[in-house]
Amino acid sequence: MPHEWIAHYGALVVFLNVLGASLGLPLPVMPTLIVAGASYVPNATFSWTSALPLAFTLGVSILAGILADLIWFRGGMRYGPRTLSTVCNLTLSREACISKTERVFERWGVRLLIVARFVPGLSLVAVPLCGAMGVRLRSFIWHDCAGVALWAATGLILGVAFAAQVQDLLAALASASEQILIVAGISIAFYLAYRYLRRLRIRNTQT
Repeated sequence: MPHEWIAHYGALVVFLNVLGASLGLPLPVMPTLIVAGASYVPNATFSWTSALPLAFTLGVSILAGILADLIWFRGGMRYGPRTLSTVCNLTLSREACISKTERVFERWGVRLLIVARFVPGLSLVAVPLCGAMGVRLRSFIWHDCAGVALWAATGLILGVAFAAQVQDLLAALASASEQILIVAGISIAFYLAYRYLRRLRIRNTQT
């Protein structure tokens, strides 16, 4: 079970999860952070011995997010709109993705990075847009670091605060893991097929 991997390998699982999601892979990062936070609280009771692994995991999350975001940022600087178009293709709604992100960026600028990760898909588009718009590297790193830290800390704190409930939920999921995976897989397949067909229809109407 994924939560067992998190319990044993904690920071490594979080690092790979944040890195992959920041690069564009469809990975459930916030649930991973919540489970990681809960796994550091033995018997659902917080103690100061839990602070060190929590801080380390937070640092690992920030490092993974920054490393991946720098790749997209550099791509945005070098290739401009082509990088933004490539990233928006991952959302299955390219035209809406580009127009909405540009409007939001015009209003908030690089400060958008502080809250971008709380909006699904926004961070992945906002990062290369910062590069394409000529944001300074120092300003980008500062704002992106603040955004990743706030987002990752929220997940870890939620895990600590609701450690007992998370552990009970994981125990219930473990007893019905096969059925849940089947239902989740079918649901994801239908959702992706719907979005893909919708995108094809929009493209055909525009041509």
